[in-house]
Amino acid sequence: MDTVKTEQVNLENLHDCFQYQPWDSEQTTIGTKVREALEAAARVILENVPPCADRTVAIRKLREARMDANSAISFKGRF
Repeated sequence: MDTVKTEQVNLENLHDCFQYQPWDSEQTTIGTKVREALEAAARVILENVPPCADRTVAIRKLREARMDANSAISFKGRF
């Protein structure tokens, strides 16, 4: 994947960062790898960490990591 200069969200690109960004086959492959890795991490946590508020937060952060990774994949690192 090419390195892209990170942009700050501003009035000129605001509309673009809220638009649907369809994935190509390379992005789909990358997204699948990320999802599988984060799901595996969540499984380890669920199987080994006692139920408690901290475990819930850990799982939530993995879900947030997936969403942030998806955004980075969608915008090819622009934002």
